[in-house]
Amino acid sequence: MNGVPKRAVYLELPDWQRDARLVDLAGECVALQRQGKTPVRATPDGCTAARAAVSEPSLEALLRRRVDIHGISLQPEISNAVVFDADEVASAAHFAALRAARATLDAHVAGKLRALFGDAGATVHASGHFWYPPGGYMGWHTNSRKPGWRFYVSYAEEAGRSFFRYRDPGSGEIITSMDGRWTFRLFRVDRRRPLWHAIYSDTDRFSFGYRLRPWSLKRALRRRLRLAAGRFGVRADGA
Repeated sequence: MNGVPKRAVYLELPDWQRDARLVDLAGECVALQRQGKTPVRATPDGCTAARAAVSEPSLEALLRRRVDIHGISLQPEISNAVVFDADEVASAAHFAALRAARATLDAHVAGKLRALFGDAGATVHASGHFWYPPGGYMGWHTNSRKPGWRFYVSYAEEAGRSFFRYRDPGSGEIITSMDGRWTFRLFRVDRRRPLWHAIYSDTDRFSFGYRLRPWSLKRALRRRLRLAAGRFGVRADGA
């Protein structure tokens, strides 16, 4: 990996804001999201509950119970954000014009991520597309069922009024990273050393997520085996 320290679990990429093409493409998606669906604004009580859901005591309770919260695809109740184009989330909004603009953004981001990792064969998938209104949140989760790297482009209407919070898997320290207007974050998802994380916003916040897995000869061979087995009507497990 060229631009990612070997032992890194969380990185911010402020230099990416200088990529005018990236900012323009993401900005177009933000504008289209606003047209697609208006989110429900949280009440004062709802904001209080949202802050509690992303607090350190809330995470401590989860750790004591030894449970794993994978994410919104399996536990939709952990968030009140508007979700776009997620087939596994029943309440997700689908908007054709936004989907087309997101595809152009995705292609640009995928190229930058492969260059960053120095891995032209890495697989990059869109993963997570959200609008957090004031009082919007995503409770503590790990994404542990889909390991690899996660990257998020985030736009906040007002800088310093939303954040990404995570627990360092090595030290156990809780770290809160406040959003700027544009923020670019990269973090590692590992089943054995989960990176618990959560999001809260007091402003309109839009985010576009990606999942990256470096190229692997073993995975490539397995995929070829599955495809070959399918052509001959044989299951890949030999049954």
